[in-house]
Amino acid sequence: MFAFSRFLIYFTEVARQGSLRKASEVLHVSASSIDRQILRVEEQLEMPLFERHPSGLRMTAAGEILLNAAKGWQKEFGRVCTQLDDLRGLRHGHVHIATIDAINRGFFSSILQHIRQEYPGISFTLTTMSNIHIANALTAGDADFGIMLNPQSSRELLVKSFADLRLGIVVNSQHPLAELESIRFSHCDSWPFIVPSAPLMLAEPLEALLNTSGITLNEVGRTNNIHMLRSLVRDDVGISIMCWLDIVDEHRRGELKFIPLIDPILKPFTLSLCVAPQRQLSIAASMMLRELETFFAMMQNEQAIAAQEKGSRAIT
Repeated sequence: MFAFSRFLIYFTEVARQGSLRKASEVLHVSASSIDRQILRVEEQLEMPLFERHPSGLRMTAAGEILLNAAKGWQKEFGRVCTQLDDLRGLRHGHVHIATIDAINRGFFSSILQHIRQEYPGISFTLTTMSNIHIANALTAGDADFGIMLNPQSSRELLVKSFADLRLGIVVNSQHPLAELESIRFSHCDSWPFIVPSAPLMLAEPLEALLNTSGITLNEVGRTNNIHMLRSLVRDDVGISIMCWLDIVDEHRRGELKFIPLIDPILKPFTLSLCVAPQRQLSIAASMMLRELETFFAMMQNEQAIAAQEKGSRAIT
């Protein structure tokens, strides 16, 4: 990049490769030229940046400090370039999104496809992480915004939009319970049940329901993988508890039915679109953020419409 000195380009590549020769091959610059640049700066700093060994180069503590600073400079320069594009009125840019695994379904990829059609100059990086790693990525500036489930309140996170996702019993579309509009958990005891186990967040509300209802489930299997849980229910191995987000695609295709649980002990899961409040988003990120806020409203509406679909009766 033009804004960075020859030394910094050489230094970061040598640090990455751990070898003058390998850095020379990548940069198409002689190893002696690279070494001269590094030796000149080491002389100015009056401390070595690398330990030189027959097997290669190893960074010193001073080298580590300089490398971390260089990464920060490069990241900040990337943001400056995006802002300069914004000043030119270009709808271009790259957006970093961090999401939980549950969101990476067909319904979400269709939203991204729509955004790409609206703004073809915007590209994105989508990274799947746990809630805690999403929060860390936002505060560190490694992600523009994150999509989290039940985020913990924090001064370092700002919720821009959210959708409450009901919990329910999920059954195969041909199951006898599929016609119900709602159900209490106590009426699930006679049906083969697939138990979601930790680290799935579904394990906690299931345990609460078991403790308050006093029923004994007809457990036929358990899994800690949401993809397997959906497959087992779709293949009619048993019924299970899930949130609306888990089965949106299958509900649209008519493969699975979602029956809302009406037990008062249950609280909905909250899907949240979060940013770091101190972060100034690029125009590209801001445009994508607005589109995703629309997506959250759509999720809430679709869930409400599904709940209003006609069914024959509800078990209370």
